[in-house]
Amino acid sequence: MLTSPSRFCCLLVAALSLSGCAGWPSDEAPPPATPAVVANPEETAAALEEKVIAANKPEDNIYFTLGAVTVSRLEKVKLQQHAAYLKENPRKTLTLIGYTDDLGSRNYNVAIAEKRVQAVRQLLRSYGVPTVQIHRYSVGAEKTPSVCKTTRCRQKMRRVELVYSPD
Repeated sequence: MLTSPSRFCCLLVAALSLSGCAGWPSDEAPPPATPAVVANPEETAAALEEKVIAANKPEDNIYFTLGAVTVSRLEKVKLQQHAAYLKENPRKTLTLIGYTDDLGSRNYNVAIAEKRVQAVRQLLRSYGVPTVQIHRYSVGAEKTPSVCKTTRCRQKMRRVELVYSPD
């Protein structure tokens, strides 16, 4: 049986643990404004999906396979290039924005987006990028365009977008 001071300590630890989950991480910046895909009523769903796919620049995104949170070898090469750029430009900051497709629950998508952002952040840190240059923001599927219903389009949504701050 726990004594009063022990019970108090356990309750304090539990309360502090839960309060840590209540907010956004301190290094998390709000998402930058992303250009919306404006739907023309006469456009087909396929044409809208093509606009969404075209809006994702491969050089500014780290893509993941379905359910994956590990960065592939090819994407690591891309991250090494971004790390080199950041180290050469110490005044630049990079915001990592995690996205998912629309498959899975909201909680699952938020969790996997955060894990992907964390994986990208850890790699950038391992490549020598200072913490102060990296911000993170995980959005899950909330910002995934509702027109994205094909496998090809969903593949483009499973990503961490790399957004540089202006000087």
